[in-house]
Amino acid sequence: MLVGARVGPETAGIDVGSLIQATLAGTARKSEGFALRSQNGLPNGVVYEMNRRRAMQIAGLGALAATMSVPVANAQPSDTDYRFEDDFDGPAGSAPDFSKWEPAYERESMEDPTFWELPGNVGQYRDSRENLFLDGNSNLVLRAAKDGDTYYSGKLFGKYRGGINTTWEARVKFDCLTPGCWPAWYLANNDPAHGGEVDIIEWYGNGSWAPGTTVHANLNGGEHVSHTIAPDSAWHRWRAQWTDAGISFWLDHTEGASPYFTVTPDSLPNYQFNNPGFTLFPILGLAVAGSGGGDPSGGSYPAEMLVDWVRVW
Repeated sequence: MLVGARVGPETAGIDVGSLIQATLAGTARKSEGFALRSQNGLPNGVVYEMNRRRAMQIAGLGALAATMSVPVANAQPSDTDYRFEDDFDGPAGSAPDFSKWEPAYERESMEDPTFWELPGNVGQYRDSRENLFLDGNSNLVLRAAKDGDTYYSGKLFGKYRGGINTTWEARVKFDCLTPGCWPAWYLANNDPAHGGEVDIIEWYGNGSWAPGTTVHANLNGGEHVSHTIAPDSAWHRWRAQWTDAGISFWLDHTEGASPYFTVTPDSLPNYQFNNPGFTLFPILGLAVAGSGGGDPSGGSYPAEMLVDWVRVW
């Protein structure tokens, strides 16, 4: 995760309390994402038999940030047309494909940390097959669990960089909706001067921030528009379509369906997503504690975020 809390009403008419919550979360996620990218030496700019997924492929709450015509989702391409794809196929207990992803190795220190961001309280990321692995059933598993006095979990930064006129989708299962957890599927550009973030879905275990979808025009957590939508523990497809008309979002998209949320360029005062050369990269993360996760002591662990696939076209 990189920036912000998704709180309060869904769009630019967010109330003061919601803005404060979102800004606090944004500051935490900004330092977390940017520090890790720099630390890992990644660019701050701008990416056997037929299994159940292949069989599915072959077989077969609305709110707008501004008044506009309803966009139509890009058609799903054939496998060969994906710009980026990972089906997370591989033996049980093996690592994800590190030609496509970079793992997080630790949680970053925060400026002016809250209690649950302090080094002795915040959960840690690590590249361990206990916390980040394939399950042998075509799923990536991000597992949060306590090891000694510390909670550990996993996070992946995509190496793919995609530009405008792209659609991003992941099939995800949140078996981690418990106090202390902070799961997210999102996109980011960590350029310190012109970065931004698209939180396709994010959930907070702190008990006070509303889950949902948010677009951040900057990395400071302040300039954003949000829509509250709550995930459950079933499998769902979370989609974002990015065009020059804005960024639109679907849950379990069907042909001709309207998005549940759209952010247009005039929705934010410093909208960066139409800038020439602007790109985004995908991120899958399950954090423990921190400002968004809160106190994990009352939660149920191990807790897991499962990802069936990620696709970009």
